[in-house]
Amino acid sequence: MAGANWRDEIDRAAKAEAFLREPLVVEAFEKLEADFIDTWKNTAVADTENRERIFHLLQALNALRGHFKTVIESGKIAQVNFDNQQRG
Repeated sequence: MAGANWRDEIDRAAKAEAFLREPLVVEAFEKLEADFIDTWKNTAVADTENRERIFHLLQALNALRGHFKTVIESGKIAQVNFDNQQRG
């Protein structure tokens, strides 16, 4: 990967990290996860369809969080590669 691409990855990682540290985003992820789990736990035994829908919402939330974490990890790898390239 060229140096410019590594810098792009490093920049994207910094943005993703800042986003995940943003208090409103932290609050949103925590609240949504807690709400989904609470609703899931309190569904009627026969309400399989609703539990499945809530489960999928929770999976989507985790996938979104996971995407940002993947971007952050890619940026860390890019930073190591960029630093190694700069050293020669």
